[in-house]
Amino acid sequence: MPAQLSWRRRTWRATAGIHAPRPAQKPRLPRLFRLPQWLAALLLSGVGALASSASVGAAELAPEFDWLLPANASPERPLRHGAATPPVFRAALALTDSVDSETPAETQALLDAIRAGDTGQLKALLKAGAPVNLADTRGERALALASRAGRLEMVRQLLDQGANPDLRGSDGMAPLSSAALAGNVAVARLLLKAGADVDRRGAHGNTPLHDAIRLNRIAIVEALLPYRPNLECQDRDGLHALALAAREGHGEILAALLAHGAAVDLSDRDGRPALFWAIYTRQRQSTDLLLAGGANPGAMSTDF
Repeated sequence: MPAQLSWRRRTWRATAGIHAPRPAQKPRLPRLFRLPQWLAALLLSGVGALASSASVGAAELAPEFDWLLPANASPERPLRHGAATPPVFRAALALTDSVDSETPAETQALLDAIRAGDTGQLKALLKAGAPVNLADTRGERALALASRAGRLEMVRQLLDQGANPDLRGSDGMAPLSSAALAGNVAVARLLLKAGADVDRRGAHGNTPLHDAIRLNRIAIVEALLPYRPNLECQDRDGLHALALAAREGHGEILAALLAHGAAVDLSDRDGRPALFWAIYTRQRQSTDLLLAGGANPGAMSTDF
């Protein structure tokens, strides 16, 4: 009997624990989302640093973020939402470009006259001494706007008043790039005569010559070539002018480049000559022109 009671007592004790409530446990994240303590601390410290820098104002912003600020940011003049130039435009501007967080009235009037095509108003503003190189809050400038709009007489007036032909506009393009993209030969020649940099890159990474070749603007190419652009300069895809013309199949431009001394076997960023691109894209005219110009076919087959 004592042995039986002892067995029942042991059985009750063993089964009673099944129905006993378990102590509450903290929820655990899946193993994929668990971070080491040192990494979590590092991330939290970085977030805290950004929050603190945003709270103290423009004067104490970390140096790696100072390009986000307007050119005249100061502790006495707090930032306003929308007052600073958007980062995409600030990143495209040269370091010497000046962008004010407040557009002067004369500059705004100048831009409005160009947008309206009012040559008389523009002439009056220039005669009154309106600044021609300042930008508005978006980074727009008078000469860049006039060149993009193809307003030849306005471009001439601005250049006569000392407008810098290399300052970019709100789209990150220098006036010569805008003229090349639009195919406006008269504006392009006027800018080149005023001393515009023929190899000035736009925010998209291409020079005016690259843009003209891509769009098959033979008249623009012929206007640029006398000013000796760098024919070995590579575009955003790593192609120089001859390779780009060969790939696009623009035979007239290809012949003009060869006539101005483009190296027929010059390699692109990946070590491929222009003949490779002519064969790869099956451009018969480009292939014939390059072979006639002395391109070395090597192991490449030109039978297609």
